[in-house]
Amino acid sequence: MTEATKPDKTRQLSIEQANAIEHLLQGQSDRAVAEVVGISRQTVWEWRKRDPLFIAELNRQRFEMWREARERMKALANRALDVVEVQLGSGDPKAALAAAKYILQGTRLLGDTELLKSGPTTPEGVVLQNLEREARSELMAQIDTRDPIYYSFQMESIDMKVEELAKTRLKKAMAEAGLS
Repeated sequence: MTEATKPDKTRQLSIEQANAIEHLLQGQSDRAVAEVVGISRQTVWEWRKRDPLFIAELNRQRFEMWREARERMKALANRALDVVEVQLGSGDPKAALAAAKYILQGTRLLGDTELLKSGPTTPEGVVLQNLEREARSELMAQIDTRDPIYYSFQMESIDMKVEELAKTRLKKAMAEAGLS
């Protein structure tokens, strides 16, 4: 006899959302994505701006796509440098100048191999980021700006308060988004 599995209460992306992400990653506009997926442009916008699960998955896939592209570029780097080296020593001033330009532009890519995330890659991270933005706005509205010394003192402690306030609201917000 098999044991009954506990159903997963966490909301999953719909097929339409998964298809929308695929088309957004290809650089299509909200309007084009909406047409292909069979939904309204407003729905695509709502998902991109307000749905933590959608935003996190889009960010995660975008990050993965850029990571893969970076790895491909690194794999081609030696061959490309061989071509640039030949051009640099070719005796043709225009070719040498073009090669030098590529080398100077490329040094930034070669020095920094860490990719920055484009945003949170988990639904919880997306919700927390939104809650922190709201908390910061709330707390900033309460700050007294008349006394510069007192203002400076208040600003020093605001980051900690923002994080605290956002974390206290996280569980409820995740439940409201159907993600707990």
